[in-house]
Amino acid sequence: MAVREHTFTLLGKKYKIDIPDQLEEAFRMGERRLNAQLLEKMKDKTDGYNDRDYLALVALELATEVVCLEHDNAVEPDNESLAALIEKIESTLK
Repeated sequence: MAVREHTFTLLGKKYKIDIPDQLEEAFRMGERRLNAQLLEKMKDKTDGYNDRDYLALVALELATEVVCLEHDNAVEPDNESLAALIEKIESTLK
C-alpha cells in the first residue's frame, strides 16, 4: 500500500499528512464533512468560542458517532490503527 503526503484544508488552513493512497477518498469525504459541520456550528456564534472550540465540539460529535456505531454493530476497532490516526491528528493540530 503506497503512502504519500496529502494536503487537507480545515477552517481555511492546510494540513499535510501521510496516508495510504487507498484512503485518500475517505479522507477527502471526511474533510468535506468536517468543514460542513464546522460551518454549521460556527453559525451559532458563542461568546468566547474560537475555531479550536468549534473544532473540539465537532470532534466530540464525530467521536460519539463512532462509539455509537461500534456499539450498535458490535465492531471491535483496530486499536493500534485508531491510536496511530488519533496521534497523527493531534500532532497536526498542534
